[in-house]
Amino acid sequence: MKKIKIALWVVILFLVALFFYQNKSIFMAKQSLSYGLPFFEVQHAPELPLALFLLLSVLLGLLIAYFFSLSERFKSKKTIKNLNAAVTSQLEEISDLRKELEALRSGSSGDSQEEKE
Repeated sequence: MKKIKIALWVVILFLVALFFYQNKSIFMAKQSLSYGLPFFEVQHAPELPLALFLLLSVLLGLLIAYFFSLSERFKSKKTIKNLNAAVTSQLEEISDLRKELEALRSGSSGDSQEEKE
């Protein structure tokens, strides 16, 4: 299964690379962004390749998604810590109950042998 997964990723990466190679002229075309606010002069960004704008927008999206999921990850870590503590306490309680059961079994088996004699 691991080899199939690697082969699938290689095929996907090859197709993405082929797409970018065949459209290289579009991605390397220089573009300039501009924005204007009321009562201010229109501002122009330096001319950069379109591929750089696409890369920056993807990275910005990943960064935003990372920060939005940060609180959920902290909550999950806290929940996992609490659940692990509960498991540990329950395992200790099970161990104590088993010891108590063994003590009761050994005590009752000693009583029954004395009654038979």
